[in-house]
Amino acid sequence: MNGKIYAITGGIGSGKSLVTSYINSKGYATFSADKIYEELLKNEDFVREIYNLLQLSYKKGDVFDRKLVSSVVFSDKTKLKLLNDLTHAKIMQKMLSLSKNQNKIVFNEVPLLFESGYEDLYDGVIVVLRDKEERIKSVIERDGKSRSQVEDIIKNQFNYDNISQKKHILIVNDGNVKSLQGKVDVVLSEIEKKSS
Repeated sequence: MNGKIYAITGGIGSGKSLVTSYINSKGYATFSADKIYEELLKNEDFVREIYNLLQLSYKKGDVFDRKLVSSVVFSDKTKLKLLNDLTHAKIMQKMLSLSKNQNKIVFNEVPLLFESGYEDLYDGVIVVLRDKEERIKSVIERDGKSRSQVEDIIKNQFNYDNISQKKHILIVNDGNVKSLQGKVDVVLSEIEKKSS
């Protein structure tokens, strides 16, 4: 493979999907962990595997029941870890195999990159950072969640405050969309220079 694969990550509401879709609009191949997960959930064997893992009964043709699965893992940290380990491994396997077939620079949007310990699988990691208050406001608007729900999610995610500037590429999302796109353009041209 001549191409390099970069991960795009950041906390909830940081703007990583915005960054990914902008990079895609510039003609780069991008893959999203969330979209791949949605695709996998259409696969009966995968759904059966999740149900078996969580000791839920599965009948042929059953569709993935988010509410049911959430209610099982919500109160059981062991089952949540089992579910995360299974789904993250399958998502990463699929996403990296799609990426490695590209022969050019590829970007993967991976929300729980550091939590899952997958950062070393990439040639570089782009971390999108944004003020906590802005993130909370953004997620409340986007998902209709309450403030305390969003704060709980942030509390359980990787703490990006002490992220290494030497090790990763940081993009601070602290302005409007145009200014964020300008920062992404700078990063893309640096990545292109490195790869040429």
